[in-house]
Amino acid sequence: MWLKINLNEKNFEEYDEIFDSILNIYPDWERLVTDDHIKIKTNQDKLEFSQIEQILKKCNLKITDISYSDYYGLVFGIEKLETI
Repeated sequence: MWLKINLNEKNFEEYDEIFDSILNIYPDWERLVTDDHIKIKTNQDKLEFSQIEQILKKCNLKITDISYSDYYGLVFGIEKLETI
């Protein structure tokens, strides 16, 4: 099941800041946007969760889905957690 989020210009700007942080650590990772879903494409066939955990905590994110293909490597969807 895919989580649908409506991305307006402000949302894209928030994710731009997140991806700037991610690219400082992992310059070969890329952003994918598919059907209003923000995803990270890693070009790797496996990752240690500790690599992702720091990013999730720092940027207040959660993983929405994970997939793998020979062409893309690991791809995982991200979404900002709501702050209370």
